[in-house]
Amino acid sequence: MKIQLLYILDCPWCIKTKKLIRKSLEELRVDAEVEETLIDTDEKAKKYDFVSSPTIRIDGKDIQEEVNKDECLPCKELAEQSKGETEFVKQECRCGCRTYFYKGKQYPYPPKEMIKDAIKKFLFSNSQ
Repeated sequence: MKIQLLYILDCPWCIKTKKLIRKSLEELRVDAEVEETLIDTDEKAKKYDFVSSPTIRIDGKDIQEEVNKDECLPCKELAEQSKGETEFVKQECRCGCRTYFYKGKQYPYPPKEMIKDAIKKFLFSNSQ
């Protein structure tokens, strides 16, 4: 199993998502390759079919098929105040962050139980 995290620089939700992926694998006692890919240019966004940050894929499949975006205060501030970010990252921040829906609630990152459910679903579908 390969888990891929696609993210933009300095995204607070991406940092949290990285930790949740590792914690989910630890709790499920699952070994997996985790690849973290920083998306900071239009070229990388096209190469990885990047839709928004943070994105988690398990063996190439997004853990949430529908992509929704919403304004995010940390990213709005990052886009307005940061001088070290690339224009791509600033544009992504202005466009809004990815939001996740899990069990009737909206989150600015995939909650741990959602990540664990996606891992279990992958393992189950590949064990048959």
